[in-house]
Amino acid sequence: MSERVQDKSGKQINEGDYVYTKYRGGSHEGEVDKVVTDDAGAHEEEVANPPKALYIPGTLALIGISISSSILSQTPASSKLGPLKALEQWNISISQPLLPKYLVKKPLCCSYIATWSFDPSYSRSRRPSLIPSEWEWSGDGEINSRMARGLGDRPYEDCDWILALSRSRPQFNDEGTSPLWSVLEPLLSNAVKDPMVDRRVSSVASDIMLGLATNENLQHPGNEQLQAVLKKIEAIFTKKSSSTMLDLAKDIVASGLVPPKILAFLNGYLDAKINSAHNLNPDLKSGSIYPSKATEDAPYSIPEAALREAIHMPNLFSGESNSGRKPVILVPGTAAPAGTSFYYNFGKLGNAIPEIDVSWVNIPQASLGDVQVTAEYIAYSINYISSLYRSKVNVISWSQGGLNTQWALKYWPSTRDSVGDFIAISPDFRGTIETRLVCPWLAGIMCTPALWQQGWDAKFVRTLRGFGGESAYVHTTTIYSSFDEIVQPMYGDQASAILQDARGVGVSNNHLQSICAHEPAGGMYTHRGVLYNPLAWALTIDALSHDGPGRPSRVNVTTVCQQSIPPQLGLDDLLGTEGLLLVSLSETLRYRPKTFAEPDILGYAASAPGVGGEIWDLKDEQF
Repeated sequence: MSERVQDKSGKQINEGDYVYTKYRGGSHEGEVDKVVTDDAGAHEEEVANPPKALYIPGTLALIGISISSSILSQTPASSKLGPLKALEQWNISISQPLLPKYLVKKPLCCSYIATWSFDPSYSRSRRPSLIPSEWEWSGDGEINSRMARGLGDRPYEDCDWILALSRSRPQFNDEGTSPLWSVLEPLLSNAVKDPMVDRRVSSVASDIMLGLATNENLQHPGNEQLQAVLKKIEAIFTKKSSSTMLDLAKDIVASGLVPPKILAFLNGYLDAKINSAHNLNPDLKSGSIYPSKATEDAPYSIPEAALREAIHMPNLFSGESNSGRKPVILVPGTAAPAGTSFYYNFGKLGNAIPEIDVSWVNIPQASLGDVQVTAEYIAYSINYISSLYRSKVNVISWSQGGLNTQWALKYWPSTRDSVGDFIAISPDFRGTIETRLVCPWLAGIMCTPALWQQGWDAKFVRTLRGFGGESAYVHTTTIYSSFDEIVQPMYGDQASAILQDARGVGVSNNHLQSICAHEPAGGMYTHRGVLYNPLAWALTIDALSHDGPGRPSRVNVTTVCQQSIPPQLGLDDLLGTEGLLLVSLSETLRYRPKTFAEPDILGYAASAPGVGGEIWDLKDEQF
């Protein structure tokens, strides 16, 4: 037998390397014990570099590292690394033993996030040049290493480290964080350091991180693939184990529903211009809407400049160019910036109605603060855009956006004459009994103001519904699904999405599973899923094309109910919309300060008639 010391690219093969070997009888991958040519007929050119699963450019790869005392002796206990040098480093994170057994020879050490030097030109190197550690930025802009949490007195050589290695060098933004981790970084950092976050978050967050690293783009985005994706979503949201937002995010990622091209967009949400709350919008040529448009309007607590800058109008023209256009305002839900929320769904409404101009309101802190304050942005945007276009505006809200809009219509009466149609997707006009979906992993005692305010018996909800707030003020179309995992109940007379019509303005409450019973469009559509539901789109288009709310009687229900998504959207839009859950998770963890209870009712509403409202007793209800 003759020795073989090179692979097909001419690089040295050494004992201890991990290789993938093809031979006539099959293939083998593992650690090289001895470098020889065997009788099975393996050839030099058939000995590859480590398996492709370990090295995928631009994604994460898994590496097994056995730590020995000899390696530690070469490395100082504390190392410093400046921000510029960090650009040349490789991101590392620990996870569960997902590697082949031959890479896991000893017990796993605890989880940590680390950075270590790695020479890409010497791809077989398996030994880190820096001590395994958890890296943290210090005040002077350097990284100081320290031992990982939970390691205790266990000697390094008694465990194996399983690492996820980024092949792509991170590109840092102005805040010093990599856009690749702009969603996951706050999630992980809060999990490790925030005493008010349940400790289980850290473990689950690591699973989410690795799942994102290994997801692949879908290769066949046809109807067959679409149906397969919908079945995955159904399986996730029928699992009893998916009891919190964190669990749902983990399952969505584990099911491969966040492919790289979708993740790339979602990960950039923090710096995306479509989410900017600092937009340059023109002054009004006539009329005054601030500090109030009418004497009956509630006072604003936010400066006009901030209210105006939050409005994002990508299609605005100067002069008379807006004549004949139909302005539509998109109002986001809780914990997701408006631009990202609607990018994969109603942001594309112009594909269905060319004459509309879509705008949206980028609420600071992703609508997680006091809903009463958030409503000020909506009230101002309604009167501002209406004055700018010199016409009525139409409002399409999602989730909490329905509460924001209804509050604005109630306490800023001037907005009622400025609105043509109000279309509420997955609204919670009665709040929700599902606040436990989010708050348990916030240590069970703390949450964000907006999440407290959306509880079923919250003071905010009672105030909104008191003395007429449970009825519509303008043409209103509500669209909702029984399978909404965020807002419940969403069926029957107690459905949270329902508004009454005591004023006779015209209301249409549309339950997907009733209108499209046992049909694709009446299937398992989640809280986000209604945004890409074909019936929701058909009713929205109908409402914007006729006087009054959307009516199923004017829609070709036979055709629409057979669809899974509207003709204007595709599979990527479905995946991108469901992927919003990752953004919501990140924003909820990022929000400061978290509170122990909902905010007090503001003076203008507290002194209004009917603040006590009605309280619903659910003890005898079956959900």
